[in-house]
Amino acid sequence: MNDRYIFRYIIILVIVVSVLLSAAAMWLQPYQKRNQENEKRINILKAAGIKDVNNDNAEALFAQHCTAQQDGELPMYIIDNQTTVIPMQGNGLWGSIWGYIAVAADGKTVVGAVFDHKSETPGLGAEITTEGYQKQFSGKTMVKKGETVSVEVDAIAGATRTSKGVENMIEQTLQKYIPYFESHE
Repeated sequence: MNDRYIFRYIIILVIVVSVLLSAAAMWLQPYQKRNQENEKRINILKAAGIKDVNNDNAEALFAQHCTAQQDGELPMYIIDNQTTVIPMQGNGLWGSIWGYIAVAADGKTVVGAVFDHKSETPGLGAEITTEGYQKQFSGKTMVKKGETVSVEVDAIAGATRTSKGVENMIEQTLQKYIPYFESHE
């Protein structure tokens, strides 16, 4: 008799907790979606050199500065009718890396870049998220070597594979956009 009581209590408790967790997840879903969209907006605007962007003003600043956007095979965001921001995805040492690179209206000069990662090593590969690493891309010129495009910057000491992953991600992404930049020269 006593075991049945405990078993029923556990079942009821599991059901109640499950219902509460499901309700909380559904209630929080719009907030999570908004935060994900704002993170994307913040990264796009930061890559384009827009200062003081945060979660509170990201939506308004994005609406103010993003003059065009294109989804599909070659997604891009045009900021203030002159800077093209391109999303990128690649592989670091331990997992996915991604980011945005902003190119000036001349189609050759990098305005800025923002990177993030899923699971790079803190203090090494995770340094791609730091302002110091990202700043070195600003003002660099995209170099066309045969049929590839690259942006040469310093690697992170001790994080060769992540640095190479960022380099490959940029080259592979920009390669797809060569016709776009050549048509806008």
